[in-house]
Amino acid sequence: MAKGTAIQVLPTPKPKTHTIAITAIPPVAFAVPGIRRVRTNDTIIFHNKTGGPIKISMAADGVLKGAKPLKPMLVRNGLKRAFVVVATDGTHEFSVHYSYQDKRKKKRRTGFAIGASSPKIIIDR
Repeated sequence: MAKGTAIQVLPTPKPKTHTIAITAIPPVAFAVPGIRRVRTNDTIIFHNKTGGPIKISMAADGVLKGAKPLKPMLVRNGLKRAFVVVATDGTHEFSVHYSYQDKRKKKRRTGFAIGASSPKIIIDR
């Protein structure tokens, strides 16, 4: 390197926390934010705001620390579950399955988001 040449070091962005709130829309639907843009080392918190437990499944391995592909992660009603993003880039789908007792109809409601409308986590470098 020539004398007097400076190297510009860009600061590493501080990790952020992102909350994905999952809410029920009775009687048979629920809302999950469609796409969430994050960076490696950010934290994603899944917040269950439905009337029952939810199960979250990642489609791929190595996206969230401690999450295994297609192995559902349970989040009970009203609770939160946090994961650190470990993937370095890409678009990763996840599905959310829910089950709750519809008190008005007196029956159990179940559903999930998957396919073309599946929620996604996009990891930017």
